Amino acid sequence: MKPLALALLLLLAWTAGCIGTAADPPAADEIAARFVAAEERTEEFTATVAITAGSESVTARLLRKGPDCYRLEYLKPADLAGTVTLSNGTRKWRYDPATQTALTVAGPYMTSAFSDPPYPGWAEEVRGYAGIVAESLAEQNASYRGSESVGGRTAHILEVAGEAKIFEAPTRNREGVYRLRARIDAETWLLLGVEMYGSGGDPVLSAEFTDPVANTGLPDDLFTFDPPAGVEVRPMPTAALTPLFLWSIDDARRYGVEVPSSLPEGYVFNEGAVLPGAYTVLRFTDGTGDLEVMQRLYDPYREEPVLPGTPETMLLAGGREAEYVSADGRDQVRWRDGEYSYRITSGMLGRDELVRVAESVAI
Repeated sequence: MKPLALALLLLLAWTAGCIGTAADPPAADEIAARFVAAEERTEEFTATVAITAGSESVTARLLRKGPDCYRLEYLKPADLAGTVTLSNGTRKWRYDPATQTALTVAGPYMTSAFSDPPYPGWAEEVRGYAGIVAESLAEQNASYRGSESVGGRTAHILEVAGEAKIFEAPTRNREGVYRLRARIDAETWLLLGVEMYGSGGDPVLSAEFTDPVANTGLPDDLFTFDPPAGVEVRPMPTAALTPLFLWSIDDARRYGVEVPSSLPEGYVFNEGAVLPGAYTVLRFTDGTGDLEVMQRLYDPYREEPVLPGTPETMLLAGGREAEYVSADGRDQVRWRDGEYSYRITSGMLGRDELVRVAESVAI
């Protein structure tokens, strides 16, 4: 158990004998501690969530498993109904059955994927609302604001407020939140509702959770997607990510980059770059010619820039099947190894020379 939750539960145990009679209102610390503990035990969570942020309203069925897997089935508004967004932690999809299109992105590019209106990309943050509330209640002094019925269930109402900004709202414009009000199920201690307010008391975001349940055993295949026949698959747009510049071969090795141990005579390192988990590029030169070694996370849905022409199939050391092609005054050897694709491209060095370089790249 996390130290924060343990401290809150110790506080709960100490205050348990001081709460008073059943007629007394529950202690805010007790409710906060129970909610934080319940949230930390929640490995899986399912609910229908109605969200309002400014003039935008979205209703979706949320399924969440662990820290990385989630699925959102949009119900409202009408032009979004049927759209499904899901991720298994290594690949993200957004499928629109009305247009028979699917956008996808993988690896480290997932964090930089974005969506243009009217698709409410900000609504995907709903999977983290409970965590936001738990963190706020654990770090701030909450006030008890009574109880009410929410969807037929009794909810305790806790409020956190202050002069300083508590956090930034998970909305399109990331407004500052200065007051948070949470509705917590008195029986399951799961989140039934949350409201966030700005510095002037204006509402920033509200969400109501219907039929929330935890730890029911969600199957992994809920968070993967196999495009049906006839569906057009396109790469999801992503913001530009800045790679790390490599100044030397030693610099590359410090980042765990696979460096060829054999180079054409006279060739030395020129420059390189690495985006961890996404790609690495190393460039070598002898002063007149060039040689580029590229390793990239393989994505079958994203076109890779390769030399045109009919490739010659060959086997590299270790049984790796590769292709060699020569076109437009360039030579290229390319192959797949696990999750990554490799390309070695040069001027007219010839097949044998490139194969020797390729076979010196670590398997």
